[in-house]
Amino acid sequence: MLRKLFKLIDAVGMVSFGLYAVQQVASALMPAQRLPESRSGAQLTFLVPALNEAQVIEATVENLRATAPDAEVVVIDDASDDGTDGIVRRLAALDPSVRLLRREFPNARQNKGRAMNWAVEQLLREYRAAGRALERVVFVGIDADGRIGPEFVSQVRGAFEAPQVMAAQGWMRYRMPGGALPGLHGALARVLLVQQDLENFILGHYQRVRHAAGTASLTGNGQCMRASYVARQLDRGVLPWPDVLLEDFGSALEIRLERPENRIAMLTAQVGQQGMIDAVPFMKQRARWIQGTMECLPYLPRLLRSRSHPATLLDFTYMILGPWLNTLLTLSLLTQPLRRRTPGAGLSTPGWWGTVMSGLPLLMQLQWAVRYCREKQLPWTTVVYIMLTLPVFSAVTLWSLPLALYRHATGEKSWYKSVRHDEPPATVPL
Repeated sequence: MLRKLFKLIDAVGMVSFGLYAVQQVASALMPAQRLPESRSGAQLTFLVPALNEAQVIEATVENLRATAPDAEVVVIDDASDDGTDGIVRRLAALDPSVRLLRREFPNARQNKGRAMNWAVEQLLREYRAAGRALERVVFVGIDADGRIGPEFVSQVRGAFEAPQVMAAQGWMRYRMPGGALPGLHGALARVLLVQQDLENFILGHYQRVRHAAGTASLTGNGQCMRASYVARQLDRGVLPWPDVLLEDFGSALEIRLERPENRIAMLTAQVGQQGMIDAVPFMKQRARWIQGTMECLPYLPRLLRSRSHPATLLDFTYMILGPWLNTLLTLSLLTQPLRRRTPGAGLSTPGWWGTVMSGLPLLMQLQWAVRYCREKQLPWTTVVYIMLTLPVFSAVTLWSLPLALYRHATGEKSWYKSVRHDEPPATVPL
C-alpha cells in the first residue's frame, strides 16, 4: 500500500513539474505584443478599498487624480480607526472627483471582496439613475498603496474598445525603498522585495501567454471590470467578487463562466505597490493566497462543464489544482530519503530526470534574472545576488504552503490585512 501511495505521489509530482516546465518555457519564448491604446472611450471609476491606510492613502489618491484627471476616485473605507477617512474627506472637500464611501460595523472589516461588492451596488444605482451607459464605464480596483503611470489609462481604454473584453489586469510590480535598509532585518527585507518584484516580472510574461489564448487572469492590484458585466452579475444574484480569500482569482473564474466569449485582457502598464518586508507577514499573505485558491476548487466542475476554450480550461484547471499539485510535488521530494529504506517505493526514473528537475528551475530563474536586470538597467552583480538569495526566498515561501493547508483543514478563514510601511519622499511614484 505504501509503495502504491509513493508511486501515485511521484506520478502527480511529475505531471506538476511538466506543467511548470511548459509554463516557464512558453513564457520565456512568448514575444512582446503591441496592445491597443486609446486616449478616449471608457469612463474610469477607481475603487480604492482602504482599512487603516493613513500612511499611504493621500499619495495614492493624488497619483490617481494627477494621472487620470477625468476619472472618479472612490475610496471605500472599511471602518478605519487611524484617520484614513478624515484624510479622504479633506481631499474630497477640495476635489469633487474624489469620494468617500465608509462601511460601518457590523458589516465592516469582513474582506476586500465584500467591500467592493457593497460599493459597486451603490455606484450602479447612482449611474443608472443618472442614465449613464454602463457599457462605457470601467471599475478599476487599486490597492491603497497603488500607483499607476501615464500609460495605464490609455491601455485600459484601448482594451475595453473590444466589446467581448469584460475585464483587464495591469502588470503588478513592487516598489523598492528609496534608501538603504539597515541591519539584518533590512537585508532580509531587501531579499523579499527584489524577489517579489522578480516574481511579478515573471508573472507578467506568463500573462502574455494567457492573453494570446484570450484567458489572461486577474491578479489583484490594477484589475479592471466593465460596469455592465458587474451589473449583470448583481442582477442575477452573483457576486462580481466572490466570497473567497482570493477574490481576484474567483472574479476571473466568474467572468469566464458567465459567458464563454468573455475575455480578460492583459495590460503591460505597470501598477506599483509596496512589498512585504517581514518574513512572518509575508508568509501569512502567501498562505491567504494559497488558501483562497483552495477555496476555488468547487469551481472546477462548473469550469469543465462550460463551453470555454480548451486553453482556458487547461490554464484555469492548472491554477485551481496548483496548491494540491504543489503539495504532492513537495511530498514527493521530501520523502526521497524514506524511499531509500523501502526498495521499490515510488516510480523508477532514469538518472537524468533528477538533473532535469533540479537544473531546469535554476536555469529558468537565471534567464529571468538576466532579463529582469536588463529591464531595470541593473548591474550584472544583481543577477548573482538574485541567484544567491533565491534559497532564502524559497524557504520563506515554502512555509506558506503547510500554513495554508492547516488553515484550510481547520476552517480558519480570517482575513489577513497587509501591513504597510513608511516610504521616504525619494521613492519613485510607481
